[in-house]
Amino acid sequence: MIRVIKMIEALYVHIPFCKTKCHYCDFISYPYFDDDLKTRYVEALKKECIIIENKLKEDIKLKSIFLGGGTPTCLSSGLLLDLLLFIKDFFPLQSQTEITVEANPNTLDENKVDLLLRGGVNRVSLGVQSFNQRLLQNVGREQDIESIYYSVELLRKKGLKNLNLDLMYGLPGQNIEHWEETLRSAINLNPEHVSAYQLKIEENTPLGEKLLGGEIKEFDDEKALEMYKATRRILGENGYQQYEVSNYAKVGFESVHNKVYWLSEPYLSLGAGAHSYLPPSRIENLGDVKGYITNLEANNLPPREEEFQDTKTSMSEFVFMGLRMLEGIELARFQAYFHKRLEDVFPRALEKCLRWGLIQIDKGHLRLTDEGLYLGNLVFQEFLLD
Repeated sequence: MIRVIKMIEALYVHIPFCKTKCHYCDFISYPYFDDDLKTRYVEALKKECIIIENKLKEDIKLKSIFLGGGTPTCLSSGLLLDLLLFIKDFFPLQSQTEITVEANPNTLDENKVDLLLRGGVNRVSLGVQSFNQRLLQNVGREQDIESIYYSVELLRKKGLKNLNLDLMYGLPGQNIEHWEETLRSAINLNPEHVSAYQLKIEENTPLGEKLLGGEIKEFDDEKALEMYKATRRILGENGYQQYEVSNYAKVGFESVHNKVYWLSEPYLSLGAGAHSYLPPSRIENLGDVKGYITNLEANNLPPREEEFQDTKTSMSEFVFMGLRMLEGIELARFQAYFHKRLEDVFPRALEKCLRWGLIQIDKGHLRLTDEGLYLGNLVFQEFLLD
C-alpha cells in the first residue's frame, strides 16, 4: 500500500488567461480580456484556498509556490499583487520558499515587475521558445524578439536573481542552425536556469489541425535527437548542469517546484483545470472558468474528478518521474515509500534495460544512461505494471 504523506510543501495556482492562444497549446487557457472576469477569478481562487484548507487533513508548509497558466502576468499588476500577498499570508511558508511566476515577454512592464517582487516573487520563468521571429510566428507567438531582451533587462535591473528561460525545439520550419542560435542567444542573457522542451503537437490545436490536413509534417525524429544532443553539449559547455531530461541549471538553481513533481511528492493545485496530487489520489478541478467562478461564488468547491491510484500505478509513476532526473531514483526511498524493494517489483524491466545499456545502478540509485536519455520512452514502457 502506498504511504500517504501528510505534509504538503508545494502549491500550484493556475491562471487560465493569455493575450493570444499559441497554436500548440492544449492547456486550459483562454484569450479573455474581461477585467471583471479576471477580478472574479482571483476572488474565487482566494475562496478555494479557504475552503480547501478547512477540508485538508494534511499539514501545509510551503517550500514552493508556482503561478502558471496561461500567462499569469496577463492579470493586472494590482490583481497579481493582491493574489500573491493573500497566498503568502494564508499559507505557512518555509524559510526560503521559492515563489515562481510564469511570464511572457510582452506582458511585463516596470510597474508589474515592481509589484511582482513586492509580492515576494523570487523566480520568473520567461516564455521565450525561440529567438527566431519567423518561427515564433509559425506557432502563434505574439512577442517580438526585442521584448525578450527588454524583459530580461528589466527583471535584472529590478534585482531578480533567479531567471528561467523556456525554449522549444521541433518547431515547424526549424533546423539545427536555428536551434543552436536560440541556445546561444539564451546563454548570452545569462539566465540561472534553462528549460528546453521538444514541441509535441496535440490534437484539437491549430497545429494539430494543420498536421491532420497535411499542411505540416511530424518533426523528424533524427533531427529532434540532433537538437537534443546539441542542447546537452552547448548548455553543458557554458556552465549549465543537466539535472532532468529537459532542464538545466547553474549550481544551486534547480527548480524546487518541478522537483516536487519528479520526486512524486504531494502538491496542492488551485484554479480552473488545476491538478493536485494528494497520495493516493490525483484530483482535477473543473476546467470551465465561468463554472469554476460560479461555484465558488456560491461557496461551493467546483466539481472535481478524483482518481484513486492503486499501488501498481503509483509504483510505475514513481519510476517514470524519478528516472527523468539525472540523479535517478534513490532505491532506499522507493522502499521506504512502498515497503518493497524496487528490484523485487520490477525484476524483468531491470534485467532488460540493464542488458540494453539504458539504465545503471550506482551508489544506491537507479538512473538512465546517456543512451537511456535518448530512449526514455522505451525504458518507461518497460516499467509499466499490469
